Amino acid sequence: MDSIIFDQFQACFAQELDLAGQDLGALESAVTAKMRQLGQGLLARLVSRGDNGYKGSSLACDCGGSMRFVGHRPRDIQTVFGWITVNRAYYHCRECGRSCVPYDDASGLGPEGISPGLARACCTVAADDSFSQTARKIEELLGQNVSDKTVERVVHRVGSVVIRQEARQMESLLEHRRTPEAVMKPQRLYICPDGTVVHEKDGWHEAKVGCIYWEDEQFERGQRYIGCFDNSDVFGKHLWLEACRCGLREASQVVYIGDGAGWVRSIHNKRFSKAVFIVDWYHASEHVWNCGRALFGEGTRATETWVVKPLNLLWEGWTRKLLRFLERQRGKYRGCKRDAIETLYRYISTNEQQMRYDVFRARGYEIGSGAVEGACKHVVAKRLKQSGMIWTRAGSSATLAVRVTWLNKDWDKLWSTKPLAA
Repeated sequence: MDSIIFDQFQACFAQELDLAGQDLGALESAVTAKMRQLGQGLLARLVSRGDNGYKGSSLACDCGGSMRFVGHRPRDIQTVFGWITVNRAYYHCRECGRSCVPYDDASGLGPEGISPGLARACCTVAADDSFSQTARKIEELLGQNVSDKTVERVVHRVGSVVIRQEARQMESLLEHRRTPEAVMKPQRLYICPDGTVVHEKDGWHEAKVGCIYWEDEQFERGQRYIGCFDNSDVFGKHLWLEACRCGLREASQVVYIGDGAGWVRSIHNKRFSKAVFIVDWYHASEHVWNCGRALFGEGTRATETWVVKPLNLLWEGWTRKLLRFLERQRGKYRGCKRDAIETLYRYISTNEQQMRYDVFRARGYEIGSGAVEGACKHVVAKRLKQSGMIWTRAGSSATLAVRVTWLNKDWDKLWSTKPLAA
């Protein structure tokens, strides 16, 4: 059977294939072009054979009346193979003026006029690239000319659906006081929140990012991301729900690593109070360096010399000694230099219990938030902070939702819900 199909294909397109000669790249291009033509024709024929949403002479309308079948109306749809025309059954209610096209909902079509397959391809590329670059790559890869504005509308639509789905799921879980079922059961679970700013039309705003990670029985690392522009309370709920799915209740050890900011501490106290809270080493040491720079200047030998002692004390968990050291230093300076020491003193004293780095290391805990630091760059900055990007809140939120869904490998699950028609 395969041989017959091949012979027929070669006979139909002998001239084009002969022109390609022995050049493999040219042969690939020629075969790809012909396969697109065949796919376009086959898809159009298969669509024309269906009832295309015909449900009888009438349908019940929400107003209490009935929608009458008016006829089949054509719609041009751009697919991964090219444009096809679909004649869909159209119903209209004379009582309220409402109309419906059952085929569009059933087949997952949205208002943008592109097929679910082409929309999925656009969103897959746009999860990493700008809308303009996505349009270029779709034309290169699939031979379909999709405008960057169409890509943008599709991504915003799909991302908005993700946001609504997550909001409904959260409302349902919280309303019924149900804890999400754990998908995995790790021995030790790490929860790391952080934030990074994104340029929007009315200024720079913080996107909150969460990274939850663990090691499985084969010591393979697994991780999940959270990203949104919500306030800390809403973000904390999302982080908690995702942590529950990752085994928060089942894990024998839960470690919460953050930079010590007020909202990070608040989420810990409200949602993860039983977790070991560690102020990550990078942020703690950066506070020491900032104080040194304020005292002796950027990049000076004096700064490098001064930070050695407080960093060593901090590394060994000797926070009491470090605070006494800063008290002695405070008497030597005035003005902005004294303020810098005061700032470091308050930071250490506020987070003293979360800086027992000697104890944390002895227990085998990670003491750095490299995972979430990387997440801020990998999840947000790589996509939303490219050169010249200025977002609307709706656009940044939707695009971030699409990217997080892709990175979390929830892609098939998302597209099974037919998001274009939602």
